[in-house]
Amino acid sequence: MSKKLLVAALLPWAAYAQNSSDSTNITIYNRVEQPLTSALAPVEVITKAEIERRQPRSLVDLLEALPGMQFGSQYGGVGQGSSLFVRGTNSDHVLVLLNGRPMAQMVSSNVDFSQLPVSNVERIEYIRGPRAAIYGSRAIGGVVNIITTSQVNSTQIGVTTGSNDYYAADVSINQWVTDATRLQLATGYRETRGYDVIPGNSQSDRDGFDSKNLTLGIEHQLDQSWIWDANFNGWENNLEYDFYEPVWGSPGSDSNQTTAYQIDTGIRYQDGLFNGQLNASYGEYEAKDWNKQNGRHTADITNTATTRIDGLIQYQYSEQGYALAGMDWQQDRLLSKSTSATAPNRDNSGVFASLYHTWSALTFELTGRVDDNEQFGTHDTWQSAIGVELPGQHKATVSYGTAFKAPTFSNLYGFGGNLELNPEESENWELGLTGNYSLLDWQVNFYRNEIDNLIIYQGGNINSTKNTDALIKGVEVVVKAATGPVNHTLSYDYTDAEDGNNEGRQLARRARRKASWTGDIDIAGVDLFAQILYVGERNDSAYSDVVMPSYTIWNIGARYPLTPNLTLNGKINNLFDKDYQVVDTYDAPDMEFYVGADYRF
Repeated sequence: MSKKLLVAALLPWAAYAQNSSDSTNITIYNRVEQPLTSALAPVEVITKAEIERRQPRSLVDLLEALPGMQFGSQYGGVGQGSSLFVRGTNSDHVLVLLNGRPMAQMVSSNVDFSQLPVSNVERIEYIRGPRAAIYGSRAIGGVVNIITTSQVNSTQIGVTTGSNDYYAADVSINQWVTDATRLQLATGYRETRGYDVIPGNSQSDRDGFDSKNLTLGIEHQLDQSWIWDANFNGWENNLEYDFYEPVWGSPGSDSNQTTAYQIDTGIRYQDGLFNGQLNASYGEYEAKDWNKQNGRHTADITNTATTRIDGLIQYQYSEQGYALAGMDWQQDRLLSKSTSATAPNRDNSGVFASLYHTWSALTFELTGRVDDNEQFGTHDTWQSAIGVELPGQHKATVSYGTAFKAPTFSNLYGFGGNLELNPEESENWELGLTGNYSLLDWQVNFYRNEIDNLIIYQGGNINSTKNTDALIKGVEVVVKAATGPVNHTLSYDYTDAEDGNNEGRQLARRARRKASWTGDIDIAGVDLFAQILYVGERNDSAYSDVVMPSYTIWNIGARYPLTPNLTLNGKINNLFDKDYQVVDTYDAPDMEFYVGADYRF
């Protein structure tokens, strides 16, 4: 199929847009439920229906086309390592939540989205810009909330097979067993033999991956005002990969096993004026790396844990506004059995208060927070935003926010770690403009983020992690429209991320230009989608002159309900078999196909 034919198949003939965001509620903005349209920052929501339509093999596959997101470090296909950069910030500057609670992976470094299970995800909320005043350390670039709980009665079985000997099977059960009690069970397994991610080196083998996951949940309404819930999410992954011989010089690790779990519980109170919540969570993340020739008993082990308690109270003093007050306490621990990494426990306590109010066409928000980090002292952060409703269904938003992030255990004690590192601090200005018409919705966001003491790896293995200063300026354009039977989403990002201590060089693996288009259409009961992703040139590292060329990939997919209960699906990634690399020497996947079926009881 040619590109012209594919585009022609999805072109519109009549134009009527439908805006579904008006009735969408979110919790990611201020940790309390409110309408999406009331947020004074750009927020994206991915629903279960959209996840099923996209048929992602991983969260990278699902998220990579979203505005502001770049997976600048992808070391191969399914399960191979990946790092997310939001608005040009570091990969550990996005706070990742699991059901609203921070994940344990964040202790050691960034969250590897290629390792996280996607089959049990019900919904994703994603906010761009600093939210440290609400969430605390790490939320410099944005926040991603991965939600696995569901309020819908359903039982579903799914199977998938595809390229590189890929197999997957998933089961999920969400049932209200009484009028007040909901139970959830989800489990899945996926496996692929993969391909040789660094062809031509001494490791001429296929780099495979397998993963199994389990989700358990219960929610019980104690009475009209009180709701209690508890959840368990866990997974175990096994990965084969290639070490980069020119860097290591001698055989390095080529096998990995990652085991992670998180247990969380919370109680919520709701009435007309007061809403409150108290949450507790504990999570562990363990990664073992070894060389197959040396044996698994030689594995280097990184094991981290996060314990967290948080609570907040919301007072809805009128229909025009509310006040928030909250606290959180978090302890990070490095539990490694490896002698190469030891670190003391580290506590962080925070308190915050927020005011949100609307006067006619004007909406105002002010939030302040104080954090006491046991290792790096006290830090104040705050954010403020003003939104103005303009004539003709337009809106303008101006915001300012600060954020800070303490160095991770990996920054301090890991490979290339440096005990002299200072905490990162940022100041972010943003101007947002939106328009909502009968034919389309659009938004344009201009931002300027100045980060002092940005932590970067500069090559080498002794104190090679350094502080620098960075200035990140960018523009995001997002257009959503429905033309005839086709729903379109287009986005364009321009990100100028300068390393102030390296002659203004663009920060590594951040493309200045990125664009995407997604089209969805329903024809005779068949749900079709197509997606184009363009990523521009980018520096491969902070210490080399290698520039990775731009690339464009196409993905297509289809879902067809054979019966009211049985749905068939299929997807092709990299439709035109583009030969490209995201990271130098690591081949990205060739064209891949997947077919499967879902059965709902």
